[in-house]
Amino acid sequence: MKSFAGVFVFPEEAAVSEGYLVVEDGRIVDFARRPPKAGEVIPLSGFVVPGLIDAHVHLSFSGGVDPAAELNAEPLATTVARAVARLRAYLEAGITAVRDLGSREGMAVGLARAVDQGDIPGPRIVAAGRAITPTGGHGHRNGVEADGALEVQKAARREFKAGARALKLMATGGVMTPGVKAGAEMFDEAELRAGALEAKKRGVPSAAHAQGLLGIKNALRAGITTIEHGAFDAWDDEAFRLFRETGALLVPTLAAPAGILEGEGRVPEFMVEKTRAIAERHRENTRLAYQSGVKIVAGTDAGTPLNPHPNLARELWLLAEVGLSLPDVLRAATLHAAEALGMSGELGTLAPGAFADLVVLEANPLESAGAYARVRQVVQGGEVVRA
Repeated sequence: MKSFAGVFVFPEEAAVSEGYLVVEDGRIVDFARRPPKAGEVIPLSGFVVPGLIDAHVHLSFSGGVDPAAELNAEPLATTVARAVARLRAYLEAGITAVRDLGSREGMAVGLARAVDQGDIPGPRIVAAGRAITPTGGHGHRNGVEADGALEVQKAARREFKAGARALKLMATGGVMTPGVKAGAEMFDEAELRAGALEAKKRGVPSAAHAQGLLGIKNALRAGITTIEHGAFDAWDDEAFRLFRETGALLVPTLAAPAGILEGEGRVPEFMVEKTRAIAERHRENTRLAYQSGVKIVAGTDAGTPLNPHPNLARELWLLAEVGLSLPDVLRAATLHAAEALGMSGELGTLAPGAFADLVVLEANPLESAGAYARVRQVVQGGEVVRA
């Protein structure tokens, strides 16, 4: 048994308390005001929050100006080696868990297994394997093509057989696939429901790439757990109502369009054109969703053009810019993100029973969204991984 002494920031109450977090076998046992009578006491200097979570990454993408083209030009072994290096960078940035929503040949499933078994250092990974898309749909070059509810069901089962712990479905077109209209409906409600049901049977989250209003509503009616992006079109009252009724979460990934627009002249022009048309709408939809009571989750879409690994500090800054309160910015990267990963109670909290994943920030995140860029120490499973 050991204890960590410091100033702790509890996301549930958005409260700061000085004390001792008691840890045994990698999990939190208790929070005490006084020094424990037994065991090692490890001081943490700064403001201690639960390990941060990025709920939308692509570990096989580089974050260069055209990641998909780079990916298709390099050997798989090179992609895997580079992804392993990225994992250490996530830990250094205080990100102790991620959700990978689509990787080359499902390689993130293997990375997750290697991290869990202690073979390589890195954040805990909830991997969706390969994304599932209609024939010729968004992400088809590195995803699984399926048409009709039965094919989607079979494709989902194959990904789960391969070890996936989440499911990614393409409800609409997107920015990075040439020849595909961003925001246009792809999978219909029945197809999305087939995938969502397979995920529900296994007690794991389902995610829908959904940028157009019709696709978002299809995904919500189908029982999808998280809506990714939500960028195109002005949302109507029905969309907000469906979010509230289903309890679905929104993962805006504001860092993704920001990177593309900043790369104008270097990023492929078709991506810039698609993004320019919706960037402000994207921010407005996020603001309105938050104001209507939708839970917002921090996810970066890291790996997309000029959206590097890791980039969570920037995403949290952008969420504050569109109107999230500082307590809700913290919850977006902890409590709500843990829910998106299907790991509520185990991640994103300092409560007993949770993994002892901790991040020590130089500044108080309840006073500045910039605090997440200044990481002092990182603890994962009760072990200091950045001193």
